[in-house]
Amino acid sequence: MASIFDFFTRKPQVKSQEERFYGSGIYKTSLMGNASGQPVDKLRSLQLSTVWSCVRVISETIASLPISLYEKDATEKRYILSSNPLHTLVGEQPSTLYNSFNFFEKALVDLCLDGNFYAYIERNNGGLPTQIIPIQCEDVTVYVSPDGREVYYQIEQNETIPYPFTGRVGSDNMLHIKGLSCDGIVGKSPIQTHAQSLGVSLSIEQFAGSFFKNGASVGGILKHPGTLKPETAKRLRASWNETYSGSINAGKTAILEEGMDFSPRQIPNNQAQFLETRQYQISDIARIFRVPNHLINDLSNATYSNIEAQQIDFAVHTITPWIKRIEMALNQKLIPFNKKGSQYFKFNLTALLRGDSKSRADYYRTLVNIG
Repeated sequence: MASIFDFFTRKPQVKSQEERFYGSGIYKTSLMGNASGQPVDKLRSLQLSTVWSCVRVISETIASLPISLYEKDATEKRYILSSNPLHTLVGEQPSTLYNSFNFFEKALVDLCLDGNFYAYIERNNGGLPTQIIPIQCEDVTVYVSPDGREVYYQIEQNETIPYPFTGRVGSDNMLHIKGLSCDGIVGKSPIQTHAQSLGVSLSIEQFAGSFFKNGASVGGILKHPGTLKPETAKRLRASWNETYSGSINAGKTAILEEGMDFSPRQIPNNQAQFLETRQYQISDIARIFRVPNHLINDLSNATYSNIEAQQIDFAVHTITPWIKRIEMALNQKLIPFNKKGSQYFKFNLTALLRGDSKSRADYYRTLVNIG
């Protein structure tokens, strides 16, 4: 019977380059296929302006929030430990390559695209953290012991960004922030989970590019009264495309010879509901990331009154769950055991949680009235 020691010392097995194991499951890192025929991965999904905007607004918003190390005393009063090395490490410079803004921006980009964020915790001889080094998700494999009590991480070397440490890492030395998860071990990738929807969006973008490249206003079928040789037909097609195809040639007057006839066969975009479909995809992708449409510059249904309410909703239901995940992970892995419960990391949400102008005015008026 294999022991836990054997489990941790054996060499990880990988079935193929497209599959990574965690526990008894499979974590796919390959391009996801879908009914649209478009391969979908995080880099291709970022080509969609809506995905780019959603990821950017979430990552930059959270990276802009100040984070501090607090300590509460016996009376529940809390103080910022500005002189504590952990406060400087997390709030200013987590590693030599990443300042605090870059670190949390990277964390949220990974969480939005991969559903996970990994960072190796480098410690000194006393066990205190000295650096928190982000690791690419595709370079990490998560393993669970047979009894389900232990987790460790296998870090593979990255050729582009070398890591100071590779190999097996225990959970104490790995900061692992998970997004929405079905098993509590590894977060689900929004990109892979919604590959169908994103594949449709990529197909629409491809169609739009193809239309403006090849879909001139004179698209259809050329009819010749005689029989053309293959070479002649090929030369005629090439000549026609060169002269009349593409958006730059739209509106040109076609001249037909030798009794040829032209039959248009192109469906207008308004009949194909092209614009309506593109508009729907914006809302569909924003729904995946839970980002209000006005924050990605879609003001089609926005009004002055509901934008303020949506801004508060964004802070409460989108930003707060993300920062709660981050705070819990930081507290679990960085706070010394004898300080747990009294020291903790906290983001400052004051700027985001301010109410609308009327609510703020009523609040300040009440404070003045009660002295």
